[in-house]
Amino acid sequence: MPDIIAVIDLGKSLEKSIWTIPSIREKQLLFLEPEIVSLTREDIANITRENADPEKDAWLVFPDGTGEALGFVTRTSRYRNRRDIAKDELKSLHGVNRCLAILGAIAERAQLTNNSDSEETKFSVAISVLLPLSEWSTRKEFKQELLTALQSGFNFRGKQYRVSVELLDLKPEGLGVLMRRQLQLPKAVYRSRAILCLIMGHYNNSLYLYQGGQKIVDDCTSSGFHQLIDAVVAETALDASNVASNDLAEAIYYARSKPDLIKALLWQKVKDEEKLVQQVEQVLSVVEKVSADVWKSTQSWIDNNLGANRFKVNEVLVSGGASRFFRREIEEFFSGADVLWSCQINQLVGRDFQLPCEDAMAYRLADSYSVFEWLDNLSQSTYSSLAIGA
Repeated sequence: MPDIIAVIDLGKSLEKSIWTIPSIREKQLLFLEPEIVSLTREDIANITRENADPEKDAWLVFPDGTGEALGFVTRTSRYRNRRDIAKDELKSLHGVNRCLAILGAIAERAQLTNNSDSEETKFSVAISVLLPLSEWSTRKEFKQELLTALQSGFNFRGKQYRVSVELLDLKPEGLGVLMRRQLQLPKAVYRSRAILCLIMGHYNNSLYLYQGGQKIVDDCTSSGFHQLIDAVVAETALDASNVASNDLAEAIYYARSKPDLIKALLWQKVKDEEKLVQQVEQVLSVVEKVSADVWKSTQSWIDNNLGANRFKVNEVLVSGGASRFFRREIEEFFSGADVLWSCQINQLVGRDFQLPCEDAMAYRLADSYSVFEWLDNLSQSTYSSLAIGA
């Protein structure tokens, strides 16, 4: 049995991981913000471990003496003006380092780390990583690079780790929701239905159409929620360069119901209360205008990919954090089909992680939650079979 079972979703607005220690069997969450900072040898020489959660103070040291800071720690004054989220690069390009940081943080949280500074901590994992459909062609290279990095060892927060990989699995984003639906339906019913999976994330939108149990259409576009964010920032006083990307995404996502989040982002630039109110109202107006434009573009993308198949769809499985922002539009567009929001996985997420089941985060975690359940069950059955000599 591996020491750690984990699923990692390499999102560009937030890296999300669900993990457990098999002997305890309690699901845990870990989030790593997407910002990165390249560290020089001088940076590394002056860096110290802070008394903070490891994912909030995440940094790697490379063999050549340089390194990389990841996530929340890049908000500090030392790194703030050097942050990058690599928005236009492949998720897999920095994905290996992000996976290393996440697994290092999990090892610390699971108290697997040796106390001695000189000793190397060794642990074993069963891990699944979610990649967007647009990067699926790079999966073999990514898998080999990650496998090599784990087995050869890495330095996280000044401590050395070496990982025995018992299982390394890659899955395309969105497959977890379909896997859940397959479990919910009798096999004959599943094969008789035309099922569309629509995943709307921060950077990517993906769709898969299954008929007769076979995938007949798939596509992925980079026109995710970030496009709406960029358009709103371009037309308002919001400044993306001085705000953590996750804070900006959250403020715009909840602009209609929680305008104080917008107010908090604008306060440093507009400290006059009356002008601040006017700027907030402008942002809300722009959000409405831009969201209509983005949905129109998304609708065209769906139409272009489905063609006449759109009218044959029986079920639409919708997932991804950005999907709830367009809830009304999606339900109206697919009014002739059953729209299933994450196949109710959001309720399981809410139950296990004490989240409101209608919170956007519950939907953001739905895909990885389903894959985690599969990976956890696979690990149990594999080792149970070995234990009884099957």
